[in-house]
Amino acid sequence: MGTRSGFYLGKRVVVTGAASGIGEATARELCVRGARLVLLDIDAAGLARVATIIGDLGGVVETHTVDLSDEAQVVEAAAAIQARGDVDVLVNNAGVAVVKPFERTSTVDWEWIMGVNVHGPLRLTRALLPRMKERGVGHIVVVASLAGLIGAPGMVAYSTTKFAMVGFAEALRLELAPHGIGVTTVCPGYVRTNLHHATRYDNPGFKRLLDEAPAIYGMTRESVARALCDAVVRKRPLIVLGPEKIAFWLKRFVPSVGFALSRLVARQSGIAEAH
Repeated sequence: MGTRSGFYLGKRVVVTGAASGIGEATARELCVRGARLVLLDIDAAGLARVATIIGDLGGVVETHTVDLSDEAQVVEAAAAIQARGDVDVLVNNAGVAVVKPFERTSTVDWEWIMGVNVHGPLRLTRALLPRMKERGVGHIVVVASLAGLIGAPGMVAYSTTKFAMVGFAEALRLELAPHGIGVTTVCPGYVRTNLHHATRYDNPGFKRLLDEAPAIYGMTRESVARALCDAVVRKRPLIVLGPEKIAFWLKRFVPSVGFALSRLVARQSGIAEAH
């Protein structure tokens, strides 16, 4: 974990998707840095477990069990959070994944992933933003993905939602700059979390790729959490994490090479069918 930082001391930070993965690691990192935590997740048991860990570390924590795809629940949670004090930082981390070719991604799949990955963070941000603007301070974090910067074959729905959140964060950053509110987008490559096991799969190649990946492949959730917390302190607009980020730079500066490389990797791994 990171060292205690004066930036977070006493700050009230909301973290969604906090019952596991990057969200849990971020909560632990923020606790060490002195933040007061407000943790949201649909998993009540997981939230209770993380709250116990934070308490054992001497942290201040409150939890709210929320289905982010349910607007009424989001509005109710936001009201309860603000009734107990101001929010200094909002970390929109919660997310789900659908790994299926586009033609096999159903309407139900689209509604589920859009509800959690897009509508949820938009609603929560909209609910908490007015108070931030009134105070003239605050920071919003959007945990997107490298799949929000580079189209991911075999997981079109996931990539679509992450591209949406990258665009949301970029536009919001410009809109809120005059109000003293920062926005940071975090785009990691593959991270070793339990998202893989909770994913809706209809893509054997992709699932096999992750199932067979060596234990050392991918970033740890702790490394992402540290980078996220540091990026807020430094007011960085965008951080791209992991060795896969080379594909992002290739796409930006040599698009044809970046596309060819992504296509080759997808075909060889069985993520996308060759036609």
